[in-house]
Amino acid sequence: MPSYPEIVRSVQAALLLARGETRGMALLDLSVDGFWRSFAAAVIVAPAYLLVLLDQYRLLGWPEHVWGTVAAETTSYLLGWVSFPLAAIPLTRLLGLSGRYVPLVIANNWSTVVQVALYTTVVLVGMILPPELRTTALFAATIAVLAYQWFVIRTALATTGATALGLVVIDVLLSITTSRILDGMLQPG
Repeated sequence: MPSYPEIVRSVQAALLLARGETRGMALLDLSVDGFWRSFAAAVIVAPAYLLVLLDQYRLLGWPEHVWGTVAAETTSYLLGWVSFPLAAIPLTRLLGLSGRYVPLVIANNWSTVVQVALYTTVVLVGMILPPELRTTALFAATIAVLAYQWFVIRTALATTGATALGLVVIDVLLSITTSRILDGMLQPG
């Protein structure tokens, strides 16, 4: 687990990146140890992720099989944290960017703190908004998160916008695929 000062510095780095400031990368611990500690971001954002899930089930209906749903959502959450880093191993090699793999994962992990904070804020504010405005706000937040992820990937890999876009698309497809598979596991019969 990273120290409190490292967490603060890493979130500050993610916030700088969110403002389009590439110097945020310099605040991150880009070592192999920093790579492993960056996965602590999963623990940091878990409560906010849970709030978003609870709001989703509040709107769509509570699951019939609670424990199965808890198991599936937990599995989905954990897979979400490892699927992109695992997929990025062969992808960065293929792209000739394997030397930037560790900074990519570190920056991507810490940027998730900012992404989840934004999305959770919109979800909470959306509880008091009319449904149409809530939908628009969530759509705007999703676009902002994807644009931010694109910038983080482009900056961390020191690559082109097109390459970064391709990796964002792959990450989104991995998330959708994981979600669909786990949804299928929850369906009775």
